[in-house]
Amino acid sequence: NLGSIEKEYSATKEKLEKDIKELKAEYERKLEHLAKDK
Repeated sequence: NLGSIEKEYSATKEKLEKDIKELKAEYERKLEHLAKDK
């Protein structure tokens, strides 16, 4: 039914947003590291 689909959707969305935040943080760390190496 629709209720469970919406719950699933919002849970997936939260997980994706968390993953994206972590990827961004990792990317920024790598950029800083590269900047220091130059």
